Amino acid sequence: MTISTASAFQRPSLTGRTRLLTLGLIAAVVVSSFLGRYDAEILGFRVRVEQVVPLLLTGWMLTHPTLRSAFLRALRHPVPLVFAAFVAWNIVATLIFSPSLTWSASILVWLMIDLLLLVSMMALAEGAEFAGRLGRLSVAPWALVGFAAYAVANLTRGQVAIGADFDYLYEVYVARVTAIEANIYASILIFWTLLAITRRGIGRWEIAAIAVSVPLGLVASQTRTAVFSLVLGLAVFGLFTVFSLRSSWGERVRRIAPALVLIGTLVVTYGIVAALGGTEPADRTLPAATASAPISTGAPATTPTVSPSPAPTREPDPTNPEQQNKIGDVDFQGGTIGFRLEVAGLAAQEMKGINLWFGNGTNTFGLRHDQPGTPGVSGHIIMLPVQVLYDGGIVGLGLLVALFIAVFVCVPRPRKPVAAGLLASYLLSATLTSMFWFAVTWILIAVLLRPLTEDERDLDRT
Repeated sequence: MTISTASAFQRPSLTGRTRLLTLGLIAAVVVSSFLGRYDAEILGFRVRVEQVVPLLLTGWMLTHPTLRSAFLRALRHPVPLVFAAFVAWNIVATLIFSPSLTWSASILVWLMIDLLLLVSMMALAEGAEFAGRLGRLSVAPWALVGFAAYAVANLTRGQVAIGADFDYLYEVYVARVTAIEANIYASILIFWTLLAITRRGIGRWEIAAIAVSVPLGLVASQTRTAVFSLVLGLAVFGLFTVFSLRSSWGERVRRIAPALVLIGTLVVTYGIVAALGGTEPADRTLPAATASAPISTGAPATTPTVSPSPAPTREPDPTNPEQQNKIGDVDFQGGTIGFRLEVAGLAAQEMKGINLWFGNGTNTFGLRHDQPGTPGVSGHIIMLPVQVLYDGGIVGLGLLVALFIAVFVCVPRPRKPVAAGLLASYLLSATLTSMFWFAVTWILIAVLLRPLTEDERDLDRT
């Protein structure tokens, strides 16, 4: 089943100057989605570059008569409508239950910016196609730059650590490049990788570049979630393709061959890294009474949200004999996984009665709980389903599920295997990282939903 995209992705007749300016703003939005590290304080809030640039695009579209018409039509598409309902419900739950409207407003405003970004990207078919090309072109460079930052930082023992952060649990520098942290760097990489490697007509040289560079980028991030998410997404894409195509088995195998190549290089790389890890288990116990490193998520500057990584308590020492490759260490008892389980247990304390159904207000967990092991530091839920259930209750979580269902239903039929893989990968990543709020999410959705191009239709017929 596919819902018509007639209410979005218009192809209006634009003058050369208007078209150039519009595509320039779309390019700026895509570039800004990689720059989560950069922000500034405005009216007491930490505001990111990736939150400001989409507003410029929206303002331009609402100012230009032809683009305004396309924007308003896109707003009536099922996906933005469901997302608007999700945002509206968060506002309702916040007004009823939040102890601090200022604190909640930091995320509510971010959600509204996301909605405007999504509609702006869905207003023009050419804009979504252009954003998709830019994202796909970023895969190999983004991976290789990250690996270079990782290698240089660790080889120089932190003397040169541009684009890298030190992980004090594993005594290793991890790549984040211009992203806010390694998890976000890796998530951006795997999402664009999935869209690039699964598209029809991809060339052999591009397959080779992705198959070599992406595993290196994931090693640089030392992010286990990203490895599992990418393999899951590729596997779901492959299975969906095999069982949904009506062509010969040979054609089905050729369709998923690029994904199989990448899975192969991922497995080999991951196996080597895991084998080279230390034989003695690393100390994965989070230091008690140690403040966590802040993550600026748009919350008031005086009350930043936080990540589970402990703040520096000593000088970095990559030569420490207890150093272990983080990516090769999977344990549910300590470290970041244990941290998430503890946070979920704290959140469950308020998921009762009316709050279970209607939530506790957006971004309010930190107002009621300290970060586990760090008294005096406001807590932060990193897992998307748990956070939405806590903030908006079963109603809010139901709207979130409806949003992902709407995206899948509205994707053009030939692109549904790609959508299935990307959404599966995204849901796993968002469960373990804070990906939902970032601009890349809404760019990806628009790229998925865009109408088929003539080239895609021709390939689908062959």
